[in-house]
Amino acid sequence: MPIEIVKETIEIDSITLNSDGQAFVQKRINLPQGKLHELMQTDIFQDTYSYFQVPNVLMEVVVAPYPSIPTNMEFQDSPFPAKNRLPSAGDDSVLFKANTTFVDSTAADLNQFPSLQIASNQKTQFFTDHLYITMHFMGPGDQELKNIAWSFMFVLGSKNVSSLTHGIGVLAESHNAMCALLMENGHMISLQTLRGNVFPMWRYGGIRPEHMITPIAANAYFLPINTRDAETMTTTPGIRQAVSDARQMSAFDEAFGDRRPSWLRMHLNAGVVAGPVRDQWPPIKHADNGNVRML
Repeated sequence: MPIEIVKETIEIDSITLNSDGQAFVQKRINLPQGKLHELMQTDIFQDTYSYFQVPNVLMEVVVAPYPSIPTNMEFQDSPFPAKNRLPSAGDDSVLFKANTTFVDSTAADLNQFPSLQIASNQKTQFFTDHLYITMHFMGPGDQELKNIAWSFMFVLGSKNVSSLTHGIGVLAESHNAMCALLMENGHMISLQTLRGNVFPMWRYGGIRPEHMITPIAANAYFLPINTRDAETMTTTPGIRQAVSDARQMSAFDEAFGDRRPSWLRMHLNAGVVAGPVRDQWPPIKHADNGNVRML
């Protein structure tokens, strides 16, 4: 795969934050058309000591195949609100992201994704025929930021692919770029939920409590041997409720269901219903000569 080194700079004498305390700077890098590109290395460098009239200014920069749009998510809430941050580094549309906080116009201490180690040996592939560098500055509203200068270096490889593969890849990357307005893909869970849903027995400890069926309910029996004693009739809602009760789930630390479920019926043996036919079964009979007869 042919290797190409792309170097680019963003240099601006001054930037004025809007009333919301935001300013965006963007630059496009054109790449060979109709190819599969592989981003192998990424580097970013601050060329100047910028001058700010305020003590704290935030900055984030994103490298992506398409322009990175401001989202509805916040960067910070205090000491000044910094809203509409760029997409998260883990978003599918982002190839590289870095952010920092400037304190009294000192040099930036960058946090970046991928990390320095991984960014020096990336294997990220994309199909779009351009790269966009988007920088987002945040601070108190209507402030001026002076002497902005940053340098970027990308080591890119490219190879030919079919027009179908390239077209599908471009469509997918375009779709990913438009889906970062508001990302909410996590939810709060409790300790009990974690233990109960993931490792109920191991995390809870011991055997799960259980109930034994008790046969003390009078309506728990019916006779399968006597056609004159029909089973008790019930209504359709009653049957549906019985089925619902039978399928009801129990919590991980509770016993299995009810001790006397309404849907359970037991068969009775003849001897249990009528009692013993004789005191001894089978009975002993003697012949006239005293021998025991076989019955």
